[in-house]
Amino acid sequence: MMVPNSPPQRPPAGLSRTLLWTASVLIGVGCNTGGAITPIVYRCGTTATPPDAIAGDASDCGDIDKILPPEPILPPSPTGNCLLTATRGTTDSNWIPDETNIDTSRIVAALAACPVVKLQAGGANGELNAFVSGPFAVNSQTLWIDSGVTLYASRDPLNFSTTGQGKATDCGKSGVNDSSACSSFITVNGTSPAIVGDGVIDGQGGELLVGHDYSWWQLSSALAQIDGSIGNPTMIDLKTGVTGFLMYRITLHNSAKFHVKITSTPAPAAFATPCTSPGQGFIVWGVTILTPSRWFNMQGLVMSPHLSRNTDGIDPGETSYATCGVLAHNTISTGDDHIAIKGGHGVNNIIVAHNHFGTGHGMSIGSETYGGVNNVTVCDLTIDADSRPVGNGASPGDFNGIRVKSDSSRGGVVTNVTFRNVCMRDVNNAILIDTAYNPLFSGMMYPRFGVLNFKNIHSVTCFGETTPVVTLNGFSPLYPAGPITLDNAIVDNIGPSAVEAEFSSIVTGPGPVNFGGYISGQDVTVSPLAVDTSVAPINCVFPQLPAPQPPPNWLN
Repeated sequence: MMVPNSPPQRPPAGLSRTLLWTASVLIGVGCNTGGAITPIVYRCGTTATPPDAIAGDASDCGDIDKILPPEPILPPSPTGNCLLTATRGTTDSNWIPDETNIDTSRIVAALAACPVVKLQAGGANGELNAFVSGPFAVNSQTLWIDSGVTLYASRDPLNFSTTGQGKATDCGKSGVNDSSACSSFITVNGTSPAIVGDGVIDGQGGELLVGHDYSWWQLSSALAQIDGSIGNPTMIDLKTGVTGFLMYRITLHNSAKFHVKITSTPAPAAFATPCTSPGQGFIVWGVTILTPSRWFNMQGLVMSPHLSRNTDGIDPGETSYATCGVLAHNTISTGDDHIAIKGGHGVNNIIVAHNHFGTGHGMSIGSETYGGVNNVTVCDLTIDADSRPVGNGASPGDFNGIRVKSDSSRGGVVTNVTFRNVCMRDVNNAILIDTAYNPLFSGMMYPRFGVLNFKNIHSVTCFGETTPVVTLNGFSPLYPAGPITLDNAIVDNIGPSAVEAEFSSIVTGPGPVNFGGYISGQDVTVSPLAVDTSVAPINCVFPQLPAPQPPPNWLN
């Protein structure tokens, strides 16, 4: 695996890169005694920075674009006591802010008095650029973090005590498997709350905790072998009853655990109501999540997405019902799911449009699906696993593309889900439909995956060292998956042994499916439609994504 401080020697971009890599594969043919080897085709794309993900001729979301809400706008800037000025600073070479007299009480007081609270830089040249806080709540207000300002979560576990700030609990204790041990950093309640601005919220997940010789992420990694869930603080946590939430333009770094847990529309009756205006439940627009944001922490330890375990980007439905939501024009690279639509309470009418993903565990649905997931559209998406190093200990799960996951401990109905115009690069699991997500768990809540549509999907290879895999598994003969439709679904460099299917009903066409002939398995039916030979694979161009900041004076 690639390690941040030992970058591989890559060939030059463009045609010469493709020729060099293809030639290197062909050179090895002379050692083969079992016949000709099909050369790997490398598609390294470009480093263009388009306004949207580029997926060939069908680069937009079609009819979905017609119903998306307009781009949000920032509110009028507040004045007086609603405008808070930073009193401490950080630099590129000293990014750990001082935690003496942190800013929690200032922020809480301003939010209690003001509908909009703005955090701004201070000093003659904006050198006072940091706020540090323990947990606080945004209740039907707007928190605005200005450009050049970073709001840091405190590194002191005592500030996140669930029995009262400053009191000892399991929060921050090593070896404790307790998912509720810590309070969330920002709790969100009420109607039309918002977190906006061009600044940064940094959870400091990879830095040493106050009074300890380990970080939040090291606590979580220590429980990985038992699938334990440490109670690290969630960065932004929406509570039951929230509706009309807006998150706009903000950048999130280094959450100790999940970055954003979203709920909207509290009552089951409201959940069942058709969504006539997407975004009424919640809007997440123009947000950047980059975790880790640096190659090394303050100790000089290598930071990696693999180390930052359980740092999901955005999880609609994690806390309660989620409906009528839009996630658009966001950029996400993290250590777990980019977006995970959680159906533990019920999720419907969600649009995921025009997003860019880097390294992570994929565009996911599940693993909790027992409340049901219905009517989800994902369109115009790039997933670029080649975009950044992952670090020692990385597993195939660190390079997922599209994933629908559950198991018999948390299964339910997932149906009317469409993925279209999706480009992936160097993912290990291009399409993963998995009804046995966690073999350690069992129960009688069986996954029932219904209508799943994949149209204009293209997985390409640039520097990937493994054959991409497609998995299309239902749960059992009584609970098969499908129909699963594959229409113009192309996975470059795939082979017969890289396709797994069981208990599923699959329709291929009319666009070509280059792995369609490899689909077989127990209780699998494949219904091929007449192939339209005029349909070509969508052309994939991957934008330059934000990358972790190297050490000062680093020569790349």
